[in-house]
Amino acid sequence: MLHFFVALWHVIGILLLAVLVIEFGVEGWRRSSRLLRYHRPTRPDRNAAADAYAGADWSAAYFDEFHRAVRVEWKPYVEWWQRPFRGAYVTIDERGLRPTPGEHTAPDTAVHILCFGGSTMMGMGARDQHTIPAILARRLTERGYEVCLTNYGQLGHNSTQETITSQHLLKGGARVDIAVFYDGINEMACAEQTGRADALFNEARRRAEFNLLLAERRRDLFAAALMAAAPRTLRRLRRLTGLPLHGPMPASPADLRRLDITALARAVIKVYEQNLRLIRVLGREYGFYPIFFWQPVITTKAAKTPDEQRWERDYTRDPEARIRLYNAIISERRACRDLAAASDAVDLSALFDAWSDPVYIDLYHLSEAGNAAVAEAMLPAISAAVASVVQRRQEQ
Repeated sequence: MLHFFVALWHVIGILLLAVLVIEFGVEGWRRSSRLLRYHRPTRPDRNAAADAYAGADWSAAYFDEFHRAVRVEWKPYVEWWQRPFRGAYVTIDERGLRPTPGEHTAPDTAVHILCFGGSTMMGMGARDQHTIPAILARRLTERGYEVCLTNYGQLGHNSTQETITSQHLLKGGARVDIAVFYDGINEMACAEQTGRADALFNEARRRAEFNLLLAERRRDLFAAALMAAAPRTLRRLRRLTGLPLHGPMPASPADLRRLDITALARAVIKVYEQNLRLIRVLGREYGFYPIFFWQPVITTKAAKTPDEQRWERDYTRDPEARIRLYNAIISERRACRDLAAASDAVDLSALFDAWSDPVYIDLYHLSEAGNAAVAEAMLPAISAAVASVVQRRQEQ
């Protein structure tokens, strides 16, 4: 019996040693290698070296700061919201919002513009003064308008979350004359991830975490803790055994090859169209002008640089299926009669189609020059809305 326990202890010890080596030894070796190669414990972010930055000296430090400190926390109804943070390149104030020029010094007579969107509106990849709302604030001021722009862009939010956010702001008495919505990419990305329209980013994780602290899910909690403590070991076991080994953790993303891409694209645009309808109803009831912009995406850009070709195929097992889905959604948006005929719905999906210069810094986000081009494309519609607000006030 003693020999059995000694042998068992040796087996357990070897297994524990193997797990420790896999989990910590490999990472320690990689960390040392990065210190020798890059003189830092982490590899420089790939996005920081995107050719769209044209060798900017601030991009590496920017992404170090962004990935180290920009975080979100749970918020009712919309799932998550950005935490306050003040850094050298990124500022998120106590409201969880990035600043815009003149927002807090605008006179009472200023036209109040609320900007909604995901990380592209929030300005991931851009310094505080180079987000789309910040550029719009400066350009409108240059045109002689007194404006107060607020950037409600939130990492990962889609048009449904923005609709809910706008409802809560209006219920709370927020002052709004114009509401700008900048969407499209997160609608496409969430459909790619889940295989459904009107889904959320990482929805499977939220489902796996639901009520995990309750007694009836205690077993799942322990299993999740063990799996989270040894993720590299688990990945290797999956590869060696071919078993899913998911436990309480979320399953893999949707397999787009098994889906009807055309039907999914149609459903995505239908949801988007219904969100626009709801916001228009709020606009009529609360007296503000809504303007909706559909975003450009890398898949339709004709002349992609080597970097952009790589971004297009990032983080997917089936880049061709992604391209088919994204292009199908864009085609459905362009073909939708109600959206095409709407004066308040502007399609910017082709904005960079003919650009030969690099403009994307990853699959979704633009360089600061790209943000400036988007803001300039938005400017005519927003300027017209500002002029309408001013005229309406004069007539009252």
